[in-house]
Amino acid sequence: MQPQPLLLLSLLLLAVSSPLLWLLRPHRFRHVGWVAAIPPALVTAMLLTQLQPVSQGIFLHERYPWSAALGLEIILRLDGLALFFGLIVAGIGAAVALYTGYYLEDHPRQGYFYSLLFLFMVSMLGIVWSDNLLTLFVFWEGTSITSYLLISFEHEKKEARDGGRRALIVTGFGGLAMLAGMVLLGQSVGTYTISDILFTPNLDASPYYGVALFLILLGAFTKSAQFPFHFWLPGAMAAPTPASAYLHSATMVKAGIFLLARLHPALSGTDLWFWSLLTVGAATMLLGAVSAFRYYDLKAVLANATVSQLGFLVMLLAFHSEAAYVAAVVGILAHALYKGPLFLVAGIVDHATGTRDLRRFARLGRELPWVAATAVLAGLSMAGLPPFFGFLAKETLLETFFHHAEHDVPWVGWIGLGVAALGGALFVGYSLTLLWEAFFRREAPEEAAHVHHAPGFGFVFAPLALTLVGTAIPFVLTAVEKPLLTPTASAIAGHPVEVHLALWHGVTPTLLVSLAAIAVGVGFFAIRSALRRLLATTPSWLNGTYLFDRLIYGLYDLAAWSTRTVQGGTLASQASVVLLAAVVALVGALTQVRWPEDLPIDWSAGVYFEEVVLVALAIVAAITTVRAQTRLNAIVSIGVVGITVTLFFVIFDAPDLALTQLLVDILTVVLLVLVFYKIPPQSLPPLSRVVRIRNLVVSVLVGLLGFGLTLFSVGPRFLPTISDYFSLNAVPGGHGANVVNVILVDFRGFDTMGEITVLAIAAVGGYALLRSARLRPRPADRIALNHDSEEG
Repeated sequence: MQPQPLLLLSLLLLAVSSPLLWLLRPHRFRHVGWVAAIPPALVTAMLLTQLQPVSQGIFLHERYPWSAALGLEIILRLDGLALFFGLIVAGIGAAVALYTGYYLEDHPRQGYFYSLLFLFMVSMLGIVWSDNLLTLFVFWEGTSITSYLLISFEHEKKEARDGGRRALIVTGFGGLAMLAGMVLLGQSVGTYTISDILFTPNLDASPYYGVALFLILLGAFTKSAQFPFHFWLPGAMAAPTPASAYLHSATMVKAGIFLLARLHPALSGTDLWFWSLLTVGAATMLLGAVSAFRYYDLKAVLANATVSQLGFLVMLLAFHSEAAYVAAVVGILAHALYKGPLFLVAGIVDHATGTRDLRRFARLGRELPWVAATAVLAGLSMAGLPPFFGFLAKETLLETFFHHAEHDVPWVGWIGLGVAALGGALFVGYSLTLLWEAFFRREAPEEAAHVHHAPGFGFVFAPLALTLVGTAIPFVLTAVEKPLLTPTASAIAGHPVEVHLALWHGVTPTLLVSLAAIAVGVGFFAIRSALRRLLATTPSWLNGTYLFDRLIYGLYDLAAWSTRTVQGGTLASQASVVLLAAVVALVGALTQVRWPEDLPIDWSAGVYFEEVVLVALAIVAAITTVRAQTRLNAIVSIGVVGITVTLFFVIFDAPDLALTQLLVDILTVVLLVLVFYKIPPQSLPPLSRVVRIRNLVVSVLVGLLGFGLTLFSVGPRFLPTISDYFSLNAVPGGHGANVVNVILVDFRGFDTMGEITVLAIAAVGGYALLRSARLRPRPADRIALNHDSEEG
């Protein structure tokens, strides 16, 4: 029986839902969110049916031709890691789709938002299900584009445009670097199929390993907002809250984490991998955690917290141990199930009060009890307090560093343990700050915000449901370990891994460190005002957004300067720059040539009288062209130069080239005469001495350029010539005995079409200039018109 293409059908379902939701104009209907949630809910249900087969090693595998000529295929594969991330993408996607119907209630562009959201969902699922590097890249860039459009959804706001622009530039730059790394990786292995690459032995011995790893890490770090690319994520909070919760907390920023996890069996195990992930992850974690105290905007606090927790996940993937694999899986799932709801809660608060400023909140818990309950459950999990899922994630994280300290490099393990404990303390501090200042304190430092639009239960249902799932998992660990967590950890490891989790292991060193981190975190919460004042004094040049904007504006200024320099002067100046660039390229090539071995010159060849006459005639005609006082004389003399070239072709037995040259020369002369006949004569100012010297230097150098190219053309062949191919295939392939014509019309037909197009555009431009000159009033007419208008 032919297996059903479940993965492809799932992608098509979501892809078709995108335009349908736009065309249906859903803002006209109430409770449309429940309808919009159906497609991702169906995908989630499909994935849940695969838990049992995947846990038994039975993976879905679908292959579809893409470009047979290039050997490209779309290969989709559902193993443990793909299933794990697919459930996060589709499950949280269903919750966000439901939530969006309430958040954008009555918004006229709600359908457009849904269409982008579902296209992003397709791209994200394509990433996690792809078993081909190039297919993965296509979906990867799909997330960048849809993310940009979602961040800039409210494009009339400057912060939305700036946030989208930064996100697109940073992640797009990383994506291109990643593509280069993937090409190097695929070429070194001989395949672009990921499942084959993962089990290629001695991949780190490849000469391309270091460069490929660097480029791939660049793509992963930019996507997951790792230092020094972390600044784009807080700026992306200008997006509507459903997009912030889905893209920048639960899914898109996890794409980089997924890539590191997916390629872990192939690329890990080297010092370059270990130290890159460990140092970048640690720096990101500390920077994001400290920055979370600096802001009063709910989403800004959560965005920096997300940056910090992504740094933790990158640190875990640096290690090559089963404890790290388990900790990474638990951390990814826990983060999605508490950070997504917290972002959704921030949107509800903003929707209800019209602000996200913590300084304006007090006693919201009384007015929004369901929202407060959701925030407390998710916030305590983010803080890592027992018995929540976040506590279990923190315990597995600390256990990883203990394992490394006892079995591998002790000093690295102990330092890492200290950094992890400090990060855990900061987590506690900003989590308690967010909960206390938003929902429970009695008085607001500034004008208190009031609830003017109380949310219904349907609005709160999505974040509450996700929070309850995360809260319940620690109490049903045995039900999720084997079908969900074990296959995922095994996929990261590249070999079977057993997952055994428990909330209580007794009084262990890990528990003691965790309790100490909680105590220090409470201390951070107590001195939060002093921390904020201290962070407010940091100079602006330490801000990543400020540095990025300075860099971009500097590039704009450089582009403007180079444009003015290269293309801002007269036509002669622009031509001089282009010609001198060609001269520099030739000089660079000549420096690589061995004299006289590579370019032997046969001085014994004789010079014939007719050659001397033609050369002398061409020189006299060229000098006459540049010295001519009238246009007609210059046109005639330059035509003489063309005729001498034609005669050279005749002497050297190339009648076809001679005919072509003669026709082009005659046509050029005729066109120039016709054009200049229509253009009124003008007296041009005399050229300055500097310009004349420049023109002389450029002319001499270009003459030497032609001489040098001639030497190269008659020298030995460094590579096989293609002229034999044209000669042999002109008649059978192009059905023409004239090789030059066959080359122009058949072999290089697109080049000829391009040249014709350029000439046509130039002709249209010339005609427009001539017509504008003819329609422009003459000076006397202009004076008369001005006189009449003044009298009127």
